[in-house]
Amino acid sequence: MAGQKMIDMLFQQWVSDKEQWVQLRDLLMKESNLPGPRVNLELSGKFAKHFAHPKLTETDWEFLNSWANLTEAEAGVNDPREFLPFCAVRALGAYYSYAEEEQRIMIQSIIKTAMNDSRWRMREASAMALQSIGEDGFALIRQLIDMWEEGANGLEQRAFVAALAHPPLLKEKENTLYCLQLATRIMENMGSGEVQYEDAEHFRVLSKGLEYSLSVFVASEPEAGFAMLEKFAKSRDTRMIKIVKSNLGKSRLSKKYALQVAEVLKSLTIQERT
Repeated sequence: MAGQKMIDMLFQQWVSDKEQWVQLRDLLMKESNLPGPRVNLELSGKFAKHFAHPKLTETDWEFLNSWANLTEAEAGVNDPREFLPFCAVRALGAYYSYAEEEQRIMIQSIIKTAMNDSRWRMREASAMALQSIGEDGFALIRQLIDMWEEGANGLEQRAFVAALAHPPLLKEKENTLYCLQLATRIMENMGSGEVQYEDAEHFRVLSKGLEYSLSVFVASEPEAGFAMLEKFAKSRDTRMIKIVKSNLGKSRLSKKYALQVAEVLKSLTIQERT
């Protein structure tokens, strides 16, 4: 990877210069780590931070939107070009708290589109964008989730829990309790059978998100968190039981809260025998 100081310098020189976008594009694609199993998260984070300020120019705005809206046909999975919309969506999340109302509405649309993207990295970018918004103020991310929750599909619900399973957002008890309540509603809807997921892939993606995110919430607020896991451990729904088991197996719970984990596992064992 090119020297970080050099990259920072080039960002400053190129980001707001339309004539230099080609050079910036080529640099990001070269340093993207794509094709490969893990995209260059450090570089995308540094890129996003360049836009975390209130003085975004019209050129900056045009530039980010042009990249954020690159489709899979233009920037396919595991292609270095996929790194461009990935970075742009993260950057728009970093800018959101400084944006004017009209810009915020446009950013909301871009993030929601990314939540539903067929490219899994773009779905990750949507969650990371929400995390940046939440770091600037939990009320901001809560406002968005509250607006989107009703009628949210499986991919969107997964983005909610993935974004919130971010320890910097869980420093306040009230924030964690909100996350637990949201997760409980999602789990209840899954178990009720009343919510029809668009397809099996949506359900699989949501389930995978819940299989780790609940443990982050529980570790932050164990009393309320283990009560929630205990509730779903008593479910007769095998999907609920799988999600609970997966979270209990996470080291953030199994190492620090061994007694509580054992109690919930006991409930699981009893339920599976009946």
